[in-house]
Amino acid sequence: MKVGFGKVVITPPVGSSLQGYFQDRRSVDIRDDLYASCVAFDDNEDIFVVISCDLCNLSDNITKKVREILLKENGIKKGNVLIHATHTHTGPVVDFTEDSIYTKGFYIEKSYLEVLPFYIASSVKIALRRRQEAKIAVGKNEVDGISFNRRYLMKDGRVITNPFNQIENIVKPAGEVDKTLTFLKIDDNESGKTKGIIVNFALHPDTLGDNLISSDWPGFLRDELKKEFGEIEVIVLNGPSGDINHINPFDYKTRSTNIGKEIAKKISEKVKEKIDVKATEIKKIQPFYFPMNLDYREITEKVYRKAKEILKKEKKTSLKYMIASGIVSIYKEKRKNKSIKVDLNGVKIGDKTILIGICGEIFVEIGMNIKKILGIENTIIAQNSNWHLGYIPTKRAFQQYEKNLEIKEIEDIDLTEAIGINTSYETLPMASKVNKNTEEKIYSTISKIKAIS
Repeated sequence: MKVGFGKVVITPPVGSSLQGYFQDRRSVDIRDDLYASCVAFDDNEDIFVVISCDLCNLSDNITKKVREILLKENGIKKGNVLIHATHTHTGPVVDFTEDSIYTKGFYIEKSYLEVLPFYIASSVKIALRRRQEAKIAVGKNEVDGISFNRRYLMKDGRVITNPFNQIENIVKPAGEVDKTLTFLKIDDNESGKTKGIIVNFALHPDTLGDNLISSDWPGFLRDELKKEFGEIEVIVLNGPSGDINHINPFDYKTRSTNIGKEIAKKISEKVKEKIDVKATEIKKIQPFYFPMNLDYREITEKVYRKAKEILKKEKKTSLKYMIASGIVSIYKEKRKNKSIKVDLNGVKIGDKTILIGICGEIFVEIGMNIKKILGIENTIIAQNSNWHLGYIPTKRAFQQYEKNLEIKEIEDIDLTEAIGINTSYETLPMASKVNKNTEEKIYSTISKIKAIS
């Protein structure tokens, strides 16, 4: 088995809008460079590449172009290219839509978007050039105290996202937390020296919230691991964390550089505890690729017409306007496309390890269920991969949203982000365009992987 690493700087020009909130944040400086970091696996029969990008999300155009370049120039099939966005909230807007509430009025230099796929593809070309015979080890640990389910059941029966300003009404978290840290250690076959580490942990990278370009805790983690183990390559894959962030509502400290660095330090320490796991030769990889047709959220004609009326009279910064905008967008998109065409791909490494890329911000419960369905010893899930899809909640979360509406009408408040929103943000039409049957469709696709010998 040959493995190679490559990375390329993808930092945008200062002045670019940063993605992740509802208001336009123009970058004023660079805290740390953004990277496209690639690992290439080659067993002499198949090549599979994983690229982790310090971006909030990807766009369909970027994924299609990168795959097109690598097929044409390197002969790599599109299904063997997994592109992941770490979901940093201090990275550039790359999925720019003029009428989207998340990007309307934002700025990104068009020439940056045009060249970005070529830089991402370049990380793969470098990784291919640097392929060497390697051994692979898998380490696992648990990290406590840095990740929290951000959805809470309240005393009035509703489920609310990040209710930091009404902690006296919290009953309990409305979901689970996956504390599992999984990493692949890649050692040189001859020297035994560690060449790279691929880290998988589920946590929203949103610890900063300012106007400096930054990769957030994934970048800080790369720095920590390099300080600990020398000039190795580090690739971070963010796990299913649509409903997971670093904010403990009982702690008033919500964002700072120190929080991101402390998260990185704790994850690094947990990697260090298990780093001595023995690497072995892996003879074979088995790539897989499954197209998926997902259903759109149900929007009735009546709801659509009401939303159009709201858009005429509400302020553009109000929650009601944003929800109505999401409803109109989904309705129009569904009439045009009928279904949402995405894919799920990944690679089985040997007999005991599998790496999966899934689009969207997946709820943690879905990720944990995927691991149970597969029943494989080591399962790495990279959410926000290949396509931009918004949140993918559980069916239960959609039902909780419907109950929320029965208990209390959504308040008309001005928004800058999803903290203090006083409702279930992830299930709002502005945040999630998928049907509540999406969870089952994902499980159905995952079950096909079990057929791989």
